[in-house]
Amino acid sequence: MTYADKLADISRTPVTLVVITLDYCGRTFGVSPCLATGSPCYNTYPTCKYKSAYLKQSKDYKFTSADAPLPFRTNERPYLKAVRYLPCEIKDNLTINARVTIEFYDEPDTDVGIDPYVSQRSSIQGTFWKKLLIRNPNYKGRQVRIYEGFHGLSEAAFQQKWAGVIENITLEKGTVKIEVVDLLKSLANIEVPPKLDIKNLNNIDATTTTITFTTLAGLDSPSGYVRIGDEIIYYTGVNTNTNQITGCTRGYFSTVAAAHRANSKVQKVRYYPPANGFNILKEMLLTDAGIASSYVDTATFDYWRDWPGGEVNFTAIISEPTKLDKLYFEIVDLLDCKSWIAEDLKITIRRNIPNEPERPYFSLSDEANIIHNSTSVDLNEKSRLTRILLYWDKTTLGKIDEIKEYNRLDIAVDADAESANEYGKTIEKKIFCRWLRSGYMQEETLQQFIKNTLTRQLFRQRNAQPIIALDVELKDSDIKTGSYCRVSTDEVLNIDGTPLTNEIFQVVKRDFKGSKISLKILKLPSERFCFISPNNVPDYDNASDAQREYGYITDNNGLINDKAGYYIW
Repeated sequence: MTYADKLADISRTPVTLVVITLDYCGRTFGVSPCLATGSPCYNTYPTCKYKSAYLKQSKDYKFTSADAPLPFRTNERPYLKAVRYLPCEIKDNLTINARVTIEFYDEPDTDVGIDPYVSQRSSIQGTFWKKLLIRNPNYKGRQVRIYEGFHGLSEAAFQQKWAGVIENITLEKGTVKIEVVDLLKSLANIEVPPKLDIKNLNNIDATTTTITFTTLAGLDSPSGYVRIGDEIIYYTGVNTNTNQITGCTRGYFSTVAAAHRANSKVQKVRYYPPANGFNILKEMLLTDAGIASSYVDTATFDYWRDWPGGEVNFTAIISEPTKLDKLYFEIVDLLDCKSWIAEDLKITIRRNIPNEPERPYFSLSDEANIIHNSTSVDLNEKSRLTRILLYWDKTTLGKIDEIKEYNRLDIAVDADAESANEYGKTIEKKIFCRWLRSGYMQEETLQQFIKNTLTRQLFRQRNAQPIIALDVELKDSDIKTGSYCRVSTDEVLNIDGTPLTNEIFQVVKRDFKGSKISLKILKLPSERFCFISPNNVPDYDNASDAQREYGYITDNNGLINDKAGYYIW
């Protein structure tokens, strides 16, 4: 029986399954290569007595609804009390991450199925959760998955509803509360490059090409980059027996080769060679964050990489530990995109463009969809900008937010918006860009990209973008976070007092609340970009809404049927 079959049953018992994956040693206590003796460990790193033999693997702990029968009768525990969701809200350059709070009951436990050496213990005491957490204090960042199903279904038939990582755990009055954040939030717990406890073992001069460290643990192999003082060194070989890097090129990336004393701090350097920004974003997710490819919508990243094209390559030298989410959203912002966890549990991305040829739309109207008296409008003044400053061509070792460390500045200004006849105020956005610099590609190409990206962002944000909060019925559940809608409503009016008709909005937040769905939708600019259409697209008057997403030659007044015209992409 499938999930859909059971869902159609008149009588059914819903069951929630929570799977927590924690670290677990793949060795057996006291069996070579583990040479530990005495009282056995609990096969976790914090309890390990012979850490040189520790073999990191993982173990799943499964919990099901306390108010339902055991669905599988294998190794699940009916401790699950409640699951509370806080959905994500997508924004231009920093998504408000989704969160889940999971509550469990705790009770005395015999350790059967948990402690591999339970038969060797003289006594068993304590509650399940208190013992599990004291044996696994390194729980932060470990994965949690949530599934929904019904009693009578196999575990394989349950449907996954959530994936995230543990942020915090609290114990209170016989219950355990676990706070779980989505996978994008996990980027905030990762530093690139990581902090390493490595020092230079001996004095070296500015010409030394073989350097001995206290350890090589954490460094790239067989080649990579390190920073000592104000010098970056590129090496082409490692000797793990002597803890040496070899084939060193001194004073790399325009730094200066210098002498360094013994016990100088050594920092790993992360170099992102020139590549398309969308490819770098995928590398951050899949390689730097180690997120499984099944949780990354790689096809969508590739789609926006290739369409409509015209991107330049980005590159950066990261010589100090930096939060990965900062690096990730720097590129998302530079590409003028939004990125979030979609309802299919995959990290996705989308360009901030008002129109896209053949893009599908949902229809929302006061009459057919929007629940009466459920709406509110935020005119969203904070979304408005009048100028954008982009500092770029940063010095190799310069601080990211210090203006003096940049050699170039480009500015886009909407003088009309700043004039006394309009808003009469300057609202600027500063971008400190480590991803663009002189010398690695043609200067004119870089300049054109910078001009285009700043102009597009300013075009999109020179006027405030209203946000409408509204409720719809469950029949509209196909509308997802990030979906585009053509909206007809009198909550926002045209200048002649008529209701908005068929205007484009994007769903930026979606939340199930009982028998209804609460949405937040963001109004996109009425002006559109011009994309060249195929030959078979009809004239504007005869074109479908999807075909009108292409560009059209305007009438003499610069408009099409009194609608706003197009900007050249």
